[in-house]
Amino acid sequence: MKKGKTNPSVLPTSSLDGLGNPALVAVASVIPWGFIVKTIVVGGIAYYAIRSFKKSFSKLNEVTSYGPANISFGQAKSKADVLHTAMRGFGNGFATVKNTIAGINYNGWVRLYNAFGNRPDNIPGTDDMNLVEWFQSEFSEDELDELRVLINNVF
Repeated sequence: MKKGKTNPSVLPTSSLDGLGNPALVAVASVIPWGFIVKTIVVGGIAYYAIRSFKKSFSKLNEVTSYGPANISFGQAKSKADVLHTAMRGFGNGFATVKNTIAGINYNGWVRLYNAFGNRPDNIPGTDDMNLVEWFQSEFSEDELDELRVLINNVF
């Protein structure tokens, strides 16, 4: 047993008694810690599930009756990276976007769209966007019309 002020008749009877401060003992005895922990865990799982479901990316399928794509999968990935770089940050990179998608047929567009996937914006807390959402976010209606003419109104 310790020497000093320890009195064996006044030993702590619960984990709260060792706090020493009556205010802390009172607060600790009324907080439902189990409920709080369970709520945080369930809330975190629900948030993750909703976030995953909300922005899942749906790939488009090529249509064989429209003829083969006029760009390869590698070219589609490269063009997707160019488009994202052009639209991200200050300005919208309309001239770069216009030059990048010029001459792409429908199945080429499908490959480009799928290669782009969902990509993040510069604004923290915003959802990732697919290529069409990026176009709608970055360009005016007149600019969108110019882009639609280039690839036969696929978006």
